[in-house]
Amino acid sequence: MPSTDHGSRSRSETGLGWTLATLVAIALSGLCVAAALMPDDTGHARARRVALPAELSACMTDADCLLVDRIGCCSCQTGGARWAINATQTDALRLFLKHTCRNQPACLQIDVCRSDLVAACRDGRCAVEIAPAPTIDEAAHG
Repeated sequence: MPSTDHGSRSRSETGLGWTLATLVAIALSGLCVAAALMPDDTGHARARRVALPAELSACMTDADCLLVDRIGCCSCQTGGARWAINATQTDALRLFLKHTCRNQPACLQIDVCRSDLVAACRDGRCAVEIAPAPTIDEAAHG
């Protein structure tokens, strides 16, 4: 009579091994997530809010202002925001962001640029406004 022994392990022993391996994998995954969410060694959160220098947005008229695609560490094409600055301050903004974003967080590959925004001067500061909708006559004439 042929032997029915297919190895030294029974089905219950094999199932226990897989259960233990699964529990260990879940525990290790939890530890990795917890480590990623912990603050850095200094105890400070990694994201911080920084105010733009006032001269970047100073204006007298709407013509002084320019809409830019990057006002923070990420451009609006990568999850950031569009904003208005003084048109003469583009180099100053670039240098400010270079310094501020040297330990840049990861940017998302998601385009959140809005095409309906315009730059305007409001109370001596460049600001972003939603462009007025074209009238029927403007839409018909292009």
